[in-house]
Amino acid sequence: MKNTVELLSHWGDDEMIVNVARVSYGKEASNYSEEQNAKLLKYLWEHGHTSPFRHPHLQFRIKCPIFVERQLFKHTIGISTNSISGRYVDFSDEYYMVPKGEWRKQSKSSKQGSDGLCDAQNTPDLIQRQVIEQCKAAYAALLEFGVSKEQARMVLPLSLMTEFIWTGSLQAFLHMYALRSKPDTQKETRDVVLEMMSQLENIEGNPFEHTLKMIKP
Repeated sequence: MKNTVELLSHWGDDEMIVNVARVSYGKEASNYSEEQNAKLLKYLWEHGHTSPFRHPHLQFRIKCPIFVERQLFKHTIGISTNSISGRYVDFSDEYYMVPKGEWRKQSKSSKQGSDGLCDAQNTPDLIQRQVIEQCKAAYAALLEFGVSKEQARMVLPLSLMTEFIWTGSLQAFLHMYALRSKPDTQKETRDVVLEMMSQLENIEGNPFEHTLKMIKP
């Protein structure tokens, strides 16, 4: 099962951010050239004056494995979340599978990171599939015995796919992007964040054109 990212809704644009910033002087974006407004956006972000970026909002629907969700949910300021619940829904049949040939070895310089590909590939594939099948069978058996879903789900692994809707300020998501797009971020998590940014860049009319140019490396 692959990650899926969908930009459900967006509100605001570069002009909104500029208007919020310029209200301190009783001015609006229309009083200045596009170049001047773009320079203001850059100045605000680079000097940590980020409150104007909190006014535009975005909403995403994301489907990813639980271990990725846990990393993303470390970002809570300015973001609201509602997730599918294993207490009520049986979603035990969808799992993230490491693509063939993409098992990574542990980095010697970081307890959390990975570095390069693992020499063995077939054996990890087999182990992963065996564990998932065993967990699925255990979950189904517990339900057959009459155990509640909220308890039966405890036997399911972190590769279980989950789904949630994420709503928050543009500033919150840009901050998350700055941290989670770095090379030392776990690849599976970075892939989700990069896809979120890609969808933001491809909004029709590109309402955040200058802001995104400013924060992209």
